Amino acid sequence: MQQISITLGDLPRLSNRRLGELGALIRPAADRTSLRALGSRFVVSPPGFPTMLITHEIDDVREVFTNTEDFSVGQLLSRVANHDRVFGRETLVFLEGEEHRRERRLFAPPFQNKALRSYEDMMVEVARRELPNWPVGEPVEFVGIGYDLALGVLLEVLFADVPAQRRDRLTQAINQWVGALQSVGFLVASLLTPLLGGYTPPYPPLSRGAAAVDAVIIEEIAARRAAPGGDHTDMLSRYVGTELDQHDDASLARNLRGILLGGYETTAITLGWIAVMLAAHPEALAELDAAVDSGDTPRLDAYLDAVIAETVRLRPVSGFTGRRAARDTDLNGVRIPKGAIVIVPILAIQESLAHYPDPLAFRPERFLTDRPDSYTFLTFGAGPHRCLGAQFALLESRILLRTILQSRRIAPLPGPIEPPRRFHTGISPAHNARITLLPR
Repeated sequence: MQQISITLGDLPRLSNRRLGELGALIRPAADRTSLRALGSRFVVSPPGFPTMLITHEIDDVREVFTNTEDFSVGQLLSRVANHDRVFGRETLVFLEGEEHRRERRLFAPPFQNKALRSYEDMMVEVARRELPNWPVGEPVEFVGIGYDLALGVLLEVLFADVPAQRRDRLTQAINQWVGALQSVGFLVASLLTPLLGGYTPPYPPLSRGAAAVDAVIIEEIAARRAAPGGDHTDMLSRYVGTELDQHDDASLARNLRGILLGGYETTAITLGWIAVMLAAHPEALAELDAAVDSGDTPRLDAYLDAVIAETVRLRPVSGFTGRRAARDTDLNGVRIPKGAIVIVPILAIQESLAHYPDPLAFRPERFLTDRPDSYTFLTFGAGPHRCLGAQFALLESRILLRTILQSRRIAPLPGPIEPPRRFHTGISPAHNARITLLPR
């Protein structure tokens, strides 16, 4: 490790009157903002917040993601986000060290390759079931389609053979809970979180929604325990009655609810951006159409994987990530005091010419032969806390899109690419990804 030589006070500092410019750093074209003049490391001290180091030095990125003794994702979320109110502090994202490793080992098997392959038929069936509901030949908001697909897939993959009445109640409870999460009331409560030192005020509709979801899941867990066995490939069946089954019913339900949320909105938004990017790039559409028309599934899958990777490089659902210093430490020669926050602007890295030729261009071909690098492709994070469902999300996107494209075409849409929503905590299409589907 490099000898400590400077403090945060020795780095360039963004004045408080320019704090509004930070938003450009987590939106598309982040690497072209006026903040570039401050270099790859600079400091901000917003009133009421811990001091923050903004860095897109790759050595810094690697260190903050791998050094889990000194840098904590849970402490960051507890200080600036609403995650403990949404998920509860007992869930995986807040755990550190051996406790995190143990829980991750328990929840990892249903996300590994063999298990992932077993979900493909479920995903295909969900897409085929939804296809007749979409308009053909007129504009449609593809993010809305994405929500329907994501929920359908998650219910199948997590629970599969749930009795119809219980599935209906679970769907209703999930919609109630997600509605509370997306409400203006909870948005206001969440905006207060960083100003209140990490405390998110209670929001009763959210608590009621979460309790309703958990109650139905606990019912299903109890039913599985009462009738073990069967040839099921859904995630719940991979836990109940196996060596992974080391949680009480309430804890397992809470974690399954977390998986539901983690795969719901992000999948819908990602599918929306993929549709937007394809509609705006006829050459990519032509390659996909040619692969479909020739019946060359390996070619189609390879190009779809490249399209998905390129889309989430340019339009990750979140434009930044970070960690909080759990104790006084150093970061490649910079002294970091306990409680300071290190912010990694994902787009400033994923749009950088230092890492990607012609970085602002949509060029799926760049990923046909080269796999994304762990620390210059941060859409799913990196290190021990990398998103557990990353491979699931990529597979899901490919299977759903392949199934859709085998029955529909995406109409080219001339003009500029749909911009991100202006007021949104993530990067979401401003018009919910308005495209037109055509018959094939």
